Amino acid sequence: MISEELRKIKSFGSGRKSAVTEGDISQKEAELGFHLPAALRELYLCFHPGDPAFSEKGKLIPLEELRTYKRIYWTDTEVTILPFCRYERYGYGFEVSRHNKKAGGEDCITSEDPRMWGLYIEPETNKEKKHLDSRDIPCNEAVLSQWIVEWLGYQQTLAQPGVVAVNKDKAPDYWKKGRDFFPHNFFDMSMEELAKRRRNFVVSCTEEPSRILCGSILYSRMAYFGGKSDEELEGLMKRMGFKYVWIKSRSGHPVYNAAPPQPPQERELLSIAPVLRFLCDFAGIEGRGAKEESLNRAEARLGNPLPLPLAEFYRCLPGRFYASCNVLRPLSGLKPTKDGRLNFLEENQAVYHWAAELNSPFLYRRANDGVAGWSEYGILDGFLAAEFLWALACDEELGLVLWEFPDFEPEMLQEGGKLKACLSPIAGITEQIAQGNTRKLYQAMEGQAVGDSGFP
Repeated sequence: MISEELRKIKSFGSGRKSAVTEGDISQKEAELGFHLPAALRELYLCFHPGDPAFSEKGKLIPLEELRTYKRIYWTDTEVTILPFCRYERYGYGFEVSRHNKKAGGEDCITSEDPRMWGLYIEPETNKEKKHLDSRDIPCNEAVLSQWIVEWLGYQQTLAQPGVVAVNKDKAPDYWKKGRDFFPHNFFDMSMEELAKRRRNFVVSCTEEPSRILCGSILYSRMAYFGGKSDEELEGLMKRMGFKYVWIKSRSGHPVYNAAPPQPPQERELLSIAPVLRFLCDFAGIEGRGAKEESLNRAEARLGNPLPLPLAEFYRCLPGRFYASCNVLRPLSGLKPTKDGRLNFLEENQAVYHWAAELNSPFLYRRANDGVAGWSEYGILDGFLAAEFLWALACDEELGLVLWEFPDFEPEMLQEGGKLKACLSPIAGITEQIAQGNTRKLYQAMEGQAVGDSGFP
């Protein structure tokens, strides 16, 4: 079904043969009680579960560990899902069967190319236990064969020895140059098929003069180019005329965002309530968030007060903004992880988690790969103030206008810099809470505009 595409993707990576046999698959099918679709059988027979393509962000679930999960769809239908790939606690899989409580009986899915779903396979809250979505990136209502090829090609791009990233929004004629330089897609759709379902990833390659992959999630800003050597990628970027950053380098190039900043110096946390009130006034909202009784219940359950700025954050941010940018965990779902951190925020594409620690000023970050541990990544007060701004700015209903200053350099914010005279602190404290963090908030035009800048 997709064996030719899988072999092509495999040729860009490891030559290790799969350890799975037809007999292994038959045994698993007998255990599950149904036949695996052809595309999934071909995946397990082609790729070794230890291949680098499965060690980046998405991980193949070994054949022997496959199991089904039941989730409620709407109110009267129970759907059975078989996930075969996961991000830490989140899994992607296909529909096996569904049971309608009113009609009775169970309908098995006979399609050889069933639709894909996303679900939490290790839920921590009641909301996560009920979560079932066929529209989560990178699903977007894909079918199994399409999703495997596109997802696997994307993972293979990130697994290359050298990887550079390009912001598609800032790359002149990105789509035209992409078609010219990378004519071969791993999964092609006719216009008729495109009208029926959306693309998830766009993955293409070039064979001559070098074997290079280009992959991105279609609705993401970033595109990634992966090759065997830095020289090949440098030459490609020069020919395409793109500004790029290194994600992986074989020759010692500085790698973008490869590690958190230098561990911040411990300092006393400051109240960010004045900044949050300013931002609420600026956005025209009342800023009524969690009630005191909800905070009290959470703190009683945790056995300690929340760090001051985190409590202020919950008090001010209305629930409608909890997922407008990154995904904030509700107070009812706050609980310490096994290593004692308080995981309160997930990046909007599930790449990172952020956590606090009771009785500590530090912010911690962890890659959502099931391997990385927590690292000190900043101080809570400044991080939460910047996060509050982005939660408001990314809400479509507020209608705030976002503008990015082209060719920004940190020197512009220093004394004598181009922007220094135009910007001032918010509530008089945003310079202070920026200490130990990588973001800083400003106001301009006497409070008619607010800004957020990054710096090393």
